[in-house]
Amino acid sequence: MIYVYDVLINLNEEVYDFYDWEETDDFSHIRRAPLFKVNHEVYSDFCVKKVRLQGETMSLIKDKTQLFSSRNIEVMPYGAIITDGEHAIMVEFDSKGFSKRKSKFLVNEEMEILDVSSNMKLSKLDYNVVNNKARVNNMLRSEKKTLENILDELSSLKEDSEKIDYLYYEWFERQDGVNKYDKLVSSLKKEFSYRHLEFLDLLNLLTIKK
Repeated sequence: MIYVYDVLINLNEEVYDFYDWEETDDFSHIRRAPLFKVNHEVYSDFCVKKVRLQGETMSLIKDKTQLFSSRNIEVMPYGAIITDGEHAIMVEFDSKGFSKRKSKFLVNEEMEILDVSSNMKLSKLDYNVVNNKARVNNMLRSEKKTLENILDELSSLKEDSEKIDYLYYEWFERQDGVNKYDKLVSSLKKEFSYRHLEFLDLLNLLTIKK
């Protein structure tokens, strides 16, 4: 079995790129973890879908991942690093084989993993997809928090038609239309931009004056 040594991980139910990691996250330092190289389709399953490992693969990875702790070495019962030769991800599984938490890597550490995998043959992993709905983050966590704040503040003004009219005009730069609150919410949930920050500042002013 081929192992990866000495890498930092940030396990979460959702996968965050390294630039979206936060200081308050619960980081772990891997001493070693088994590495499997798969094709791109299989990698995508493990990266963005809920999967379940079965049979021989579960036995193969059992107690193979080790983590540094403050006092000694801890064992992650079921964990593995999966790569397609272009990207890599750490996946932790529960005792029944369901994917539990995942982590990407720092750029330099991912490059080291890809280098290790360059001469590896593809592995056949015994698994099935249990939830085919892909979970992909389209926004940074800071952007998500800003959007949540906007929607909360906007909700508090829902019944104030005068302020909703004003906000609608500021966002769309026109005053036509009906169902303005719903249209605002729908538009705000689309692609995030600097305008969201300006809109939040405006909302804060309006809610203070409420």
